[in-house]
Order: sequence, then C-alpha cells, then structure tokens
Amino acid sequence: MVHSGMLRAAAVAVLAAAALGAAADEIVLRSGERIRGEVAAMAGGKLRMRTDYAGDIEVRWSEVVSLSTTLPVEVLLEGARAPLRGTLQPLYGGRALLVDPEGGALELALSEVAYLNPKPWQSGVGVAYEGRVTLSAAYTRGNTEDERINGDGEFTARGRQYRYGFSAKIDRRNDPVAGSATAWRAGTSYDRFLRADRFVYARGSLEHDRAKDIDRRAAAGFGYGAELVATARASLTVRGGLDYVAVDRFAAANERYPALGWGVKAAYSPWFHEHEGFWNLEDSDVVTVRSKTGLRLPLFGGLGASAQLNVDWERRPAPGRKSTDSTLLVGIDYAW
Repeated sequence: MVHSGMLRAAAVAVLAAAALGAAADEIVLRSGERIRGEVAAMAGGKLRMRTDYAGDIEVRWSEVVSLSTTLPVEVLLEGARAPLRGTLQPLYGGRALLVDPEGGALELALSEVAYLNPKPWQSGVGVAYEGRVTLSAAYTRGNTEDERINGDGEFTARGRQYRYGFSAKIDRRNDPVAGSATAWRAGTSYDRFLRADRFVYARGSLEHDRAKDIDRRAAAGFGYGAELVATARASLTVRGGLDYVAVDRFAAANERYPALGWGVKAAYSPWFHEHEGFWNLEDSDVVTVRSKTGLRLPLFGGLGASAQLNVDWERRPAPGRKSTDSTLLVGIDYAW
C-alpha cells in the first residue's frame, strides 16, 4: 500500500514536471540549439529569454529560425502602426503562425517582426521618460587646480519615431587668476528615427567658462546617427554631421566657423562613456573635444554612487590657457 502511494506520488510529480516543461516557450537557433523558457521581449535585433537555469539570456534575432509561445505575446511588425496579439506556433523556413485569442490566424516571417512585447513608446502608444541627476565633489587639474562642487543632469523623452533630450552642468570653482567663478554648460538634441536603429538629428549647446576664456560658446548643427547596440545592459550610439560654432571670449579674439561635429554615447553597465567634438572646417588646427567616462554603481531604488573623469581638450586653446582640463568626480547619482 505504501509502495503504491509512493508510486502514485512519483507519477504525479513526473506528470507535473512534464506539464511545466511543455508549457515553456521555445526557440530554435540556426545551430540547432533549443532554448526553453519565457519570451520576455525582442527589440533592437536582440531576443531576451527568461530561464530558470541561466537567468535572462539574449540571442540575436537573426539566429532564431523557429519560435513557439504558450501564452499570448504582442507582435509588432516592421512598418505596422499597432501590435498584434496572440500565441506563436512554429512553421517552416523561419516563419510562424500567430493565433489570436478569437482563433484567427496570420502567417508571418520572423524577419518581419520588429518587436515582441514592445514597450509603450516602441508600439507608438506612449512616451518613455528618464532622467539622471548627479552631485559630486571634484578635483581639477589644467586651467584650474582646486576642489569644487559639481552638479549635472540630463532628461530624455523617447517616442516610437523620435527622441529629445536636455542636459546641463554647473560647478563652482576657484580660478587662480580670476578668483571664484561659476562655469556651466547646457545642451539639447532632437532625433528623428528613419528606422529602429537609424536617425537624423539636430542639436545645440551653450557654454560659459571663464577659466578657458570663454564668455559664450554656442554650437548648433544637424547630422545622421545610428544605434549600433541597444540592450538592457549595453548601448552604443554614434552620430556625425555639420555644426556652426560661435565663441565669444573675454580676452582673446572671437571665433566663428563651420565644423565637422560628432558624438559617441556608450555604456556597458556599470561603465559609461560619452563625448562630442567639433573640428573646424576652415582651420584644421582648431579641434574641441568634451568627454566623460566613469562608473555608476546602484545602491537602492534609483540612488547610486558614481565616479567619473571629465576631460575637455582643445588643440589650440586661448593664449595662456592649457589644452586639457581634467576633472575627477566622486558623488551621488539618482536616476528615474
């Protein structure tokens, strides 16, 4: 009797495990490898699967030749205005059958899928907002050598076909010649997406920094950009185009010139790097680069610790000024 009860319990356990296994989503790769778990999302050419044995797994969407889901997912096709909803069943030759909750079916190619379970901004029915504020203590070498307080922040809004952002930086410093002074920089940009990972942009910035003999440096331009990597952990965006730069100085001669402009924004959590540059098209000796590189370590909620190195470089600075300003920042970071 005991043995019979044990056998029945074992059979129930085996059947339950089999049922759970059968309920898992499954993908098949070109290599023949099968991955079972739960389809979380697909965006930017990367499919993210949740698994019990390895956590989240990311695979290239182009490597997926078969896909099946047990629960309905949202599927947004290239060029579509709204997502479809249903379960996916595998078909031949990189195709799938989308079965909606009412029993209707649509055959589609996996290559036509732009997103799985898109976020509201990806499906065009919402906008995603995010921002960051950092307060740091700084040690500077270059045109100033002092300790100071630095604050910077950024705000970004992303819709399906556009993205715009604002950034600002301000610090209080002691110039060895001019005494105490406040330096600041503000910028804005607008990106219009031509497809999921390509865009045209317009940008502008305004800067004031007495230590560099800059009363006002304004730059405005436009160009073309690409999101080469866009995953939950890593990102890489590059852009390049034409800018017009106008510099009003306190002592040296003012400058006006067209420039080749570029920008790079990269991250691989917790590391990040950003820089932008301007190269004078009328005088190749005039080059300006502004960059920041560092680490952001989450603590709890949106609060984190940050350490970063800001480096501003001018190939031909104002007379009596140094080419490189480097600032080491250690502080508190809040993101939302």
